[in-house]
Amino acid sequence: MDNESKKPNHLKQYVAAFIASLGGFATGTMLGWSAPVESRLLAQEEVALTSSQFAWAVSFLNLGGALMSIPVGLAVKPFGARNTLLLFTIPALIGWILIIWFQNVGMLLTGRLFIGFGAASFSMTVPIYIGEIASKEIRGTVGSFFQQMVNLGILYAFSLGMALSVFQLSMLCGMVLIVYGVLFFFMPNTPTHLVLQNNEPEAMATIKWLRGSHVDAMGEIGDIYSEQLLMHSVDADSECRGSVWNSLRKPASIRALIITQGLMFFMMSCGINPILFYATSIFQAANVAIEPEVATIILGGMQILGTLFASLVLDRVGRRVLLLASGVVMFASVLTLGIYLMLLARDPDQVAALGWLPILALSLYVTLFSVGFGPIPFMMLGEIFATNVKGPASALANINSNIFSFTVSQLFPLAREAIGSGLTFVIFAVFCFLAVVFVFIFVPETKGMSLNEIQVMLTRSRGFIVGRINK
Repeated sequence: MDNESKKPNHLKQYVAAFIASLGGFATGTMLGWSAPVESRLLAQEEVALTSSQFAWAVSFLNLGGALMSIPVGLAVKPFGARNTLLLFTIPALIGWILIIWFQNVGMLLTGRLFIGFGAASFSMTVPIYIGEIASKEIRGTVGSFFQQMVNLGILYAFSLGMALSVFQLSMLCGMVLIVYGVLFFFMPNTPTHLVLQNNEPEAMATIKWLRGSHVDAMGEIGDIYSEQLLMHSVDADSECRGSVWNSLRKPASIRALIITQGLMFFMMSCGINPILFYATSIFQAANVAIEPEVATIILGGMQILGTLFASLVLDRVGRRVLLLASGVVMFASVLTLGIYLMLLARDPDQVAALGWLPILALSLYVTLFSVGFGPIPFMMLGEIFATNVKGPASALANINSNIFSFTVSQLFPLAREAIGSGLTFVIFAVFCFLAVVFVFIFVPETKGMSLNEIQVMLTRSRGFIVGRINK
């Protein structure tokens, strides 16, 4: 059999990754639900809401994500990524039920908290599932599906929210979870989980189903065992807490933690959530040349196009290059916007002809964010950790992501009022610059590498600087 005939088929891997990524679509509906319903909920008479109560309802999504990160992380190893995703679909669905038929503020807050449980599970576990089912040749492409689905879910909520009532929008957002649960129920467990459960026959059958009956399934199972032997995680003691803690203290895991925690920090501190959450008011303050609402829609469309572009080039260009390009353009874009807003505050006449500039700057910003710092941090969660620490490590990353998101989003309106919009965006530019420096020093290239090869690379690295290590 020639080499071409031995190559794995990718169609079923694409299908499984797409269906798994519908969890990202569900997460997007959770994130996008609040924007179109805010004015209606504050104006309704049935359940009177204050703006402060609504703000808490919005932030309870992040609170739910932070609270459930550790339980989700602990569930991944014994139950596997597939079963963990199915399990946490249940509280998310209960959350939507509470939101759909809420009769008081407590029901709304509890509903948002519960859908936050689901958002935590999806954002942590979908990248793990995809990383463990995908061949190394397409892992970057399918790994970008999650962020694309999040963006599409946000657009879904925004678009339907313009035409539907709060009840109808909430119903259709909840229906997404039902469709997701039904479809994903028929997807297989990952080969890695099956091997760790000493179920080699099913692991072999799953590999052949995902890649084709002609592939060397035993060779892939051998690679999985090699990873476990490398990290000393196949013995019976690996089930105890001490073993996981010891594994997290290994040099490879410490380097992986530095990489992922740093990427999560810069993903949020660069300002993406405030820019998306406050896009319309930002455009209003910037005196843009078109209607601010139209500019906001353009921004959403550019975000989707950016993630689509990332899915096409991730396995050709590589993670590190895209992160560097993303950070550089984000830095230039948000710095340009900051300077423009400072000039506008000083003398509007000197920038009167530049009403197009804020739209261009933020369009470039969200596009390149969606190419690099949007999808890659979550994708790398599924790539660079040994199997026995993926769950706890993802929990730490998700907790920090929610904390960073909550903090930056809460501070943004206060900073705008205290120091002005222009200087606030200049501060975001500083964080974008620091993000580029961080990637250049610490983040390695993992394009085309198997999960086992990545662990070997991290294990053999000297010190914490792994960014320049080649395959």
